[in-house]
Amino acid sequence: MLAGKREAMPPIRVYHSFRSPYSRLGLHILAREGLEVELAPFTGPPDGVAFNDPVANPLKLSYYMQDAPRMTLRMGLPISPPQPFDVDLAPSYKAAVAAALAGKGLAYALEVSDARWGKGKDISDMSVLEICAEKAGWDKSAVSSAQDDPSVAAEMKRHCNLIAEDGVFGVPFAVMGSKKYWGHDRFGLLVEDANKEA
Repeated sequence: MLAGKREAMPPIRVYHSFRSPYSRLGLHILAREGLEVELAPFTGPPDGVAFNDPVANPLKLSYYMQDAPRMTLRMGLPISPPQPFDVDLAPSYKAAVAAALAGKGLAYALEVSDARWGKGKDISDMSVLEICAEKAGWDKSAVSSAQDDPSVAAEMKRHCNLIAEDGVFGVPFAVMGSKKYWGHDRFGLLVEDANKEA
């Protein structure tokens, strides 16, 4: 490397899930800090890796129900647990990928996360996703066209491969070069490291 010349900052990839209130907090940190990132929905762990669902463990669920609201309120955000809790997230993920391809990824992901965790909305409802698209400044008709779009399917397949390559086991999860950050409470460190690299 030439004296005084720095290498380019490595890209930042962030895995998120609309199922997780902590993922929502991580997205808000990214937006507040203005970090440019590649968003990838976490659709599940790599093959052969077990997923430890926090709501399947009563003790962890009890903690989760105490901690998620306090961390959300600490960030100055409203919280309203979604009803129903377990819904089909596939349509929201497909729309999120299409939004990212259209340059509206973070704005759309924030709107969907806020609809689910800030307003308790059912994000398996296409009309809810369309409202989120409009609020994010994205064409609401793209939500339905994303559901069968081959470019969205190809991008989601690429994300599945990256989940395995990056060793993602939960969300939110960020990767910057060789550095990894799990949990929204590590995103402050991600911001610090990104600022050093910039």
